[in-house]
Amino acid sequence: MLAPGMEIMLRVDRLSGDGRGVGRLNGLAVYVDAAAPGDVIRARLTRLTRARAEAQIVRVEEPSSSRVTPRCPHVGTCGGCLWQHLDYHAQAAAKEAIVTESLRGLGGLSEVRVRPIIAAGDPWHFRNRMEFSFQPPDRVGLHRRGRWDEVVDLQTCFLPSPRTVTVLHVVREFMRQHAIPCYDTRTHNGFLRHIVVREGRATGELLVALITAAGPFPEGHDLAQRLRQEVPGLTGLLWAVNASKSDAVDADAVYVLHGRPFIYERLGGLTFKLGLLTFFQTNTVQAERMLEVVREFAGLRGTEHVADLYCGVGTFALALAGQASQVIGIEALRAAVEAARENAALNGITNTTFYTAEAADLRWVLALQSRPDVLVLDPPRAGAGVAVMRAIGALAPPRVVYVSCNPTTLASDLRELQGWGYEMAAIQPVDLFPHTYHVECVVQLQRIAGR
Repeated sequence: MLAPGMEIMLRVDRLSGDGRGVGRLNGLAVYVDAAAPGDVIRARLTRLTRARAEAQIVRVEEPSSSRVTPRCPHVGTCGGCLWQHLDYHAQAAAKEAIVTESLRGLGGLSEVRVRPIIAAGDPWHFRNRMEFSFQPPDRVGLHRRGRWDEVVDLQTCFLPSPRTVTVLHVVREFMRQHAIPCYDTRTHNGFLRHIVVREGRATGELLVALITAAGPFPEGHDLAQRLRQEVPGLTGLLWAVNASKSDAVDADAVYVLHGRPFIYERLGGLTFKLGLLTFFQTNTVQAERMLEVVREFAGLRGTEHVADLYCGVGTFALALAGQASQVIGIEALRAAVEAARENAALNGITNTTFYTAEAADLRWVLALQSRPDVLVLDPPRAGAGVAVMRAIGALAPPRVVYVSCNPTTLASDLRELQGWGYEMAAIQPVDLFPHTYHVECVVQLQRIAGR
């Protein structure tokens, strides 16, 4: 009789969509953190239900051939990346399998092969934006895995560039020298809350923002001088005030301590202006490759009308504008729409129109064109949802290009769209987040004639 606390022997067969190893014990699926496919492990059961069990590794008895020594000393405590114990080729293969498994229940998938994943050429130092948190008395780093109120005092990190790690060390040393108190998310006392570092990988520009609670910051200009001396290519240093109790990275007011409050980045032959809170793909190199897939799946010849839902700052809309007659972008965040318009002007693009509206509200599309030839959508991790998918189905564009960062919600949305007469024509996974279980996927859908 199985019970929590019992130790078992288990062979790990695969990785789940949430990053855990999965093996079977007497037909029961057992989920284990930090496991690799092919591992034989001794594990301690921690939770049991009728459908599944959860366990923690006690000892790896026979390591998998895909198991490697993690590069980072913070693995196991920091929640930044959970798959460093896996060879990168095994990571990519697992993500491809996760996409296939998530979409397997959809009709027609047996006729549409999931393409080989577009893996990263270099799985290290790929992130162009990082957010670090402070914790009393003097910690600064990333949150401990599974904890919102505890921060790992990072000494290194291999996800961003070395310049970003230098910023972290300079700010930590400055904070300790000047005895600036860190903000406590439980008591809401203290001053220093977050550091945001944003880097233009194609331009070399670097923007640093220190986010604090309300109050004076007389040391700000001294910090700016220190960072200018020790961090090459510093484009701007911002002091942002977040007076709310929420731990989200936000700003009620922003002050420029050095340089300018934005950087430029290039992607897909276009230039984008990025501020402190601007959403942009965090892996520039892989985003470029994903953009190529979107262009391929859109299949534009120069005469088409395109609609882009969840358009953000215009990444896909502007990239497709050169091969389209007209592009309409819809985005709920007003600041993002303003940025999209600014980016269109920055690149001399005149055939795009951007509207602030919810994705399900497609009247803006119908107001300017009877029906788009191609509709692109890139919703958040929660997916688009039934209302949006039904609005798309009723609009009936001949081709849909769905960009997803969550295979589970992607499958749910595609199932809804299939009921409106669409079938999958191509599926392309792209790895934008090495050493994590997150995977992007681009799906091309065609509307079946007569349905």
